[in-house]
Amino acid sequence: MARPASVLNGDGLSVQELREALAQTQHALAAAQRQLCEQAQIFQAMEGLACAGYWWRHAGAQAMAAQCSPGLCHIAGLPVQESLSFGQDGCGILPEDLPAFLAARERMDGTELECRWRRPDGQVRWLRMQVRSLGGVDGNPVELGVVLDVTDEHLATSQLREQLGFIQRIASRIPGFIYQYRIHPDGTASLPYVSDAVHDLMGLRPDIKNELSALQQQVHPQDMDMLRSAIDQSACDLHPWQREYRVLSDDGSVRWHMTSAVPQAEADGGLLLHGYTIDITKRKQTEQEIERLAFYDALTGLPNRRLLLERLQHAMSVCLRHQRHGALLFIDLDNFKDLNDTLGHDVGDLLLTQVAARLVQTVREVDTVARFGGDEFVVMLDGLSSGLAQAVVEAEFVADKLLAALNIPYALAGQPHYSTPSIGIALFGQERHSVDELLKRADLAMYQAKAAGRNTQRFFDPAMQAALLARASLEADLRQGLAGNELFVHYQPVVDARGRVQGAEALARWRHPVRGFISPAEFIPLAEQTGLILPLGRHILQVACAQLVRWARDPQAAHLSLAVNVSARQFRQPGFVAEVLQTLQASGANPRRLKIELTESMLLGDLECTIERMGQLKRHGVGFALDDFGTGYSSLSYLKRLPLDQVKIDQSFVRDVLTDPNDAAIVRTILALAQSLDLAVVAEGVETTGQLGFLRLHGCEQFQGYLFGRPGSAEDMDVLLHA
Repeated sequence: MARPASVLNGDGLSVQELREALAQTQHALAAAQRQLCEQAQIFQAMEGLACAGYWWRHAGAQAMAAQCSPGLCHIAGLPVQESLSFGQDGCGILPEDLPAFLAARERMDGTELECRWRRPDGQVRWLRMQVRSLGGVDGNPVELGVVLDVTDEHLATSQLREQLGFIQRIASRIPGFIYQYRIHPDGTASLPYVSDAVHDLMGLRPDIKNELSALQQQVHPQDMDMLRSAIDQSACDLHPWQREYRVLSDDGSVRWHMTSAVPQAEADGGLLLHGYTIDITKRKQTEQEIERLAFYDALTGLPNRRLLLERLQHAMSVCLRHQRHGALLFIDLDNFKDLNDTLGHDVGDLLLTQVAARLVQTVREVDTVARFGGDEFVVMLDGLSSGLAQAVVEAEFVADKLLAALNIPYALAGQPHYSTPSIGIALFGQERHSVDELLKRADLAMYQAKAAGRNTQRFFDPAMQAALLARASLEADLRQGLAGNELFVHYQPVVDARGRVQGAEALARWRHPVRGFISPAEFIPLAEQTGLILPLGRHILQVACAQLVRWARDPQAAHLSLAVNVSARQFRQPGFVAEVLQTLQASGANPRRLKIELTESMLLGDLECTIERMGQLKRHGVGFALDDFGTGYSSLSYLKRLPLDQVKIDQSFVRDVLTDPNDAAIVRTILALAQSLDLAVVAEGVETTGQLGFLRLHGCEQFQGYLFGRPGSAEDMDVLLHA
């Protein structure tokens, strides 16, 4: 007979209640198992995403086997298993890394270590792990290891190290050093990177090469503010910058460096500049040597004619702006030719050097003493009084001091020698005059002093103005000549080393109906001063393009290029580029056969505008040559930026290249410089085979001068080509 369902158990619960409680417990247990399974799956997924895993082991167990997670098995390249051996046999840790792992396991202090693990397939992985001892449930300690696969990190580090090594190898072979200059958000600065070449350039020890203060101490104090200003400006506008500055060496010598940098804004508000520094001392020395040869007299060391004209032009502008006077004193030594003829040129040179020294000692430091040529000297007095009468008194006082100084006997060849000067004085400042006009006034005054008996001084006489009236008459005739087509073009051939015609230069000529041929040296400067150079230049360009078209039809002349001189005033006209391109298009001339010759006076204007205009024409094929090279500014830092094809050595250097060591040195320097800048060179004014031989010997390949042909008509050129 069955027991009733209401029978109670020992706790007073019925069977039915026990069954219900058991069912609830089983349900809760199943829910907990599901939750645990989900958490285990999530944990395994996280292990996989993080390339991580773990192992654990009872510290008291004798075997080295450890329980491991699926993530660790995946990292080790093993099938999912419960245990993993870390013993000497069967362990994937590379033998050379195993001692470090065992030592970490002995310490159990959680120190991070890295070791390599070889998978069964032979692949080696980098593992980063920490091993620590924890208290177990039963009171026995448990060894726990957490493992992270950092193979990709090591590969990236290795690649970065190789790239850095590659960069360092390159940096060690270039003639300069590379650096990174960082401006932090708080305004402080540091050098994150400097290549090893800084040792040679700055003389810094390896242990302080990254110290910014050590680098700054090497910079010349007078140039430090300029560098800081460049960096600050670059930080504001984020534009690249470049500066030249001086560096003080340990031995006291001064070297020149050029540094450039490109700024890069950083996310934290800082600025990182990537820069490059090279030593330009040799280039600076070359510039200084060219300047010395071109702007200073080799015998006396005084400024020569070229430098005097530049300073005089500036002084006249300043005096006119501030309504003050200046004076030009033209000094000629009386009977100097007799001294040369009787005692020789060596004694004459000695006299000139002593005269130069006395002139410099007599005037102020702000005044300019120049050797104008031969036995002629010029003294330029700046900043005289604004009143004409007082300025005359001041200039006369200085002239009298110069007369007294130059009348003291000279010691020449062991004997006292007397030499007297004649001085002409011309004031400037209140009226607008050209430099040439002022020089003519002082020269005329000097001849008046000679006519007065020599060893005296004379001011420019207004009666001499009659000579200047001829200039005004010539200007009127030039205007009429332009309107009446009296001006035309002659062509002077340019030949190679074998005498073959390679091109020509278009030269303006003027046949006056009454006076006949007028020298370009007379009417070209006049055209410049009066603005008539603009219609004259336009006319010459049109004629030159038409001639190029005619030559293009002749197989023997189609290769010829034609150079056209363009003045600074003409080149700086806003519509100059459009005018040239329009003339080329209208005539049908090949732009690649046209060459525009510019003078170095261009460099004294807006250089950026000059480069831009040259670039516009270059893109259409027009070439550019720098005329009369060496007689003007001659700055290499500007020259290298100009898109030039050719430089022309001025005939003043070529003329005396066989007799004047200075001219020979200048010519050699120009040829070497042009070769380094990959520029063609044309020597002007070649008149003798001796000059030709010297130029060819030193690498000149193109020539122009009377030795090959005087300027002539287009028909003369045709005869030369077909001869």
